[in-house]
Amino acid sequence: MTETPTETTESISRRNRVAVAISLIALVVFLALVGLGATSGRETLTGVVVFGFLAMMAGVAISYAIAFDTPTRQVWAYGLASGAMLASAAALLAPKAIGREPEIGGFAIAFGYLLGYAGHELGHLLSHRDLPLNLAVGELTLHALAAGSIMGVLYGSLPDLSALFGFGVLAHKFPAGFTGSESLKQSNIPRAVMIVPAAAVAIAAIPLSILTPPLSGIVQAVFYGVSTGVFAHVAIDMLPECSHVGSHAEQSGHGTIQCSRDIDRIRQYAVASTLSGAGAILVVWLSLAMA
Repeated sequence: MTETPTETTESISRRNRVAVAISLIALVVFLALVGLGATSGRETLTGVVVFGFLAMMAGVAISYAIAFDTPTRQVWAYGLASGAMLASAAALLAPKAIGREPEIGGFAIAFGYLLGYAGHELGHLLSHRDLPLNLAVGELTLHALAAGSIMGVLYGSLPDLSALFGFGVLAHKFPAGFTGSESLKQSNIPRAVMIVPAAAVAIAAIPLSILTPPLSGIVQAVFYGVSTGVFAHVAIDMLPECSHVGSHAEQSGHGTIQCSRDIDRIRQYAVASTLSGAGAILVVWLSLAMA
């Protein structure tokens, strides 16, 4: 039966109500876990996950104030986010995987990357359904759960660890916030859904910091390696890429942007934005290291 415009409108309205409800539940769970972390002697980890939440929501707020409807702005948004994510994965996570068990850690990184790829490709099967999350925000949520899992295990095993590691891992949350928000806008899904990936770090981190027993070096290498691979896949999938209207590349990734008119200039911005995103993580890391 052919779907009528009224049915389509009703379906979208129902999907958006579910999306808002899920977002509110995620917010309540986040606040409860922040309270749990603060009262269970995990003040450092709690401060780190609150920082990540506020950074991502600040990015969402920026997306309300500035319209990312031009190729130049879209390229800078995706480039900053992807460059920051990739730098975080390469500099802050990969060394921990390789440092514990080099070969095991290397295989785990590869498996994690392929796991991210599998999630991306199989996620397209869900794009035909009216779901309260789109594919881009689903991947950001997976990325946030991986980050939270890493920090939960690390801060649970090393309670005296400084906030430097956590701030470095989550420094990309600000640009990720406005790119995710923009993707929701384009999918006609309420941008309040960004609460889900913003809260996902705490949802994974605080319970794991309480429940995780001491881990062997091999288990830690697998854990960090898989997380590194997932981080890297999400970052590479969001790299800004110029495409011509109607080209095959148009659907290749979340960072694909139609910029046929000024394609040479926009490509220069794409390179500059990714390097700037990675450089920003380096500056944050150096600033915290010297503090």
